[in-house]
Amino acid sequence: MCGLLGHVVMAGCGADAEAVRQGNRALVHRGPDGGGQVDLGQCSLAHRRLSVIDLEGSPQPWRSECGRYHLVFNGEIYNYRALRKELEQRGYRFRSDGDTEVLLNLYIEHGESCLEKLNGMFAFAVWDSRERLLFMARDRLGEKPLYYARSSGQLAFASELVALGGFDFVDRGLDTRAVDDFFAHQYIGEDRTIYKGIRKLRPAHWLRWREGRVETGCYWTLPRQQLSTAPVAQLCEELEWLVRDSVNMRLHADVPLGMFLSGGLDSSLVAYTVRELGHDPQAFTIGFSDSSYDESRNAQAVARALALRQQTEVVDLGDVQQLNEILDAFGEPYADPSAIPTWTLCRFARQEVTVALSGDGVDELFGGYRRYYARSLLQRLPMHPRYLKNRLVERLVGLFPESSAYYGNSLTKKLRLFYGLISRLVESPGDPLAQTFSLGERQRLLGDDRVSPSGFELLGKLDIEGLDAVSQMMFADQMTYLPEDILVKVDRMSMQHGLEVRNPFLDHRLAEFAARLPLELKIRGKVQKYLVRHCYRENLPPESVQRAKHGFSVPLGRWFREGLKTPFENQVLDGKAVKDMLDRKEVLGMWEQHQRGQADFGFKLWSIYVFCRWYHRYTEA
Repeated sequence: MCGLLGHVVMAGCGADAEAVRQGNRALVHRGPDGGGQVDLGQCSLAHRRLSVIDLEGSPQPWRSECGRYHLVFNGEIYNYRALRKELEQRGYRFRSDGDTEVLLNLYIEHGESCLEKLNGMFAFAVWDSRERLLFMARDRLGEKPLYYARSSGQLAFASELVALGGFDFVDRGLDTRAVDDFFAHQYIGEDRTIYKGIRKLRPAHWLRWREGRVETGCYWTLPRQQLSTAPVAQLCEELEWLVRDSVNMRLHADVPLGMFLSGGLDSSLVAYTVRELGHDPQAFTIGFSDSSYDESRNAQAVARALALRQQTEVVDLGDVQQLNEILDAFGEPYADPSAIPTWTLCRFARQEVTVALSGDGVDELFGGYRRYYARSLLQRLPMHPRYLKNRLVERLVGLFPESSAYYGNSLTKKLRLFYGLISRLVESPGDPLAQTFSLGERQRLLGDDRVSPSGFELLGKLDIEGLDAVSQMMFADQMTYLPEDILVKVDRMSMQHGLEVRNPFLDHRLAEFAARLPLELKIRGKVQKYLVRHCYRENLPPESVQRAKHGFSVPLGRWFREGLKTPFENQVLDGKAVKDMLDRKEVLGMWEQHQRGQADFGFKLWSIYVFCRWYHRYTEA
């Protein structure tokens, strides 16, 4: 796991080597084990390295034996040993033992079609000095990030936004569509960033730059047709083989390896498979002093059942400086509060290991989120248009006081979320993603001129109109929420501590398998992730198989009445963002209701706090 960046310009011009050098210094946290830079006139490339495989070899930027090609690469190619054998049969000879040289030689041999052969998480760029061509690409599901900016025939790219800070040509004007996106979803999706002039290369996409001309393309998509009709027993056999093979591929490392364990189904399944493969890595768990958010007892029960070596660390609100470090890692507004325990978990695990396995991806692929069940329930319930318009029951539920407990343990919160989903389906039918602020709430908070009246028409963009409503939600999450929220969080929080996190369920073969399953094998009645639970019901402890989904959340509601109360009042109520961008009356109304205990606006207040803090730094820069 590493960090990369580069700059290319038109022939006859010189790349900005100093801006590249400055950006590389900003990425030291991603690669504490070494760094390098190569200046080739028209192109400058730099790299920071976290050594995981071939510890003494494979320095980057990596130069081909002929000198024509240079590569910078972030990630892991899990099938590199098989690919190396293929290349050796074609006459290639290797100077190293890792995946970096394999990747470059694979590109030399197959060109852009090499992407189809890769199983891994990656972002990389290759400079072809003879063709004066830069080619870069990102993995299928978006585990590794890649940002870029282009203007006047030049292009700069990097693993993180902070590394692009030294390039003067980058337009850092505020993208108001991105602001609307952030308040809707807690993150900035699609190919946007908070800056007008910086974009993200989408998952499963490539970009080709030649003498100022840029082309992009998509090399892989999830199947959305040809649903499997195989019997459940056969599907279980296929699923178990895929999981076993995927986990096994991700166990190869030349450094200590561990795993995250929450006590839920997903991480328990990974832990069980690791043990079945004969390995005994350390498991790491985060607990909370607030019992409604705490899963550590479940994790300890799973650890005992699977004979795992397991450690637990209890986390609560740290000092504001710690929160600042977490928020700064994203380089733009990002408000998923699960970043806080993820940061702590990664710091905890890094004390003993350099690589950790995680269970991310199961919920999006196999139907694990509660909102999927709620949407399936709505498909079966008759809804009268007058009921939807008047929202009488929703208003009645809104009169009840709301505690700061975890939403899964609060009937009031569940009902508010359910009726909020109903309202959103009426208000923003083209946006199947979960929303923090609805369209109407954003219009009041940001003003009509900063909010798209049609919301986010993802259904048409993602070509998913032919799917049922629940499958639309899941596919939208796989294409947007997973890579732009979940995987961004995991990448930034792990890289802050020099930890590599590997996700077996994000193997593209498992994603393709899940995409072909009919909905009834994902959600059957009240049972979510049905096929996964059914297949592993005899192997996993009941504590993990039978438990409902428990999100990796934090008690924001309580925090905003305690340790974050003063910082919010100083940063938000008296801050510049409220004067320039937000409606103070709307913010103050939520704040006062929250302080009275009338409602738990923790997630909304956190989004406001994150944005105001970022905006203050943005306007002061």
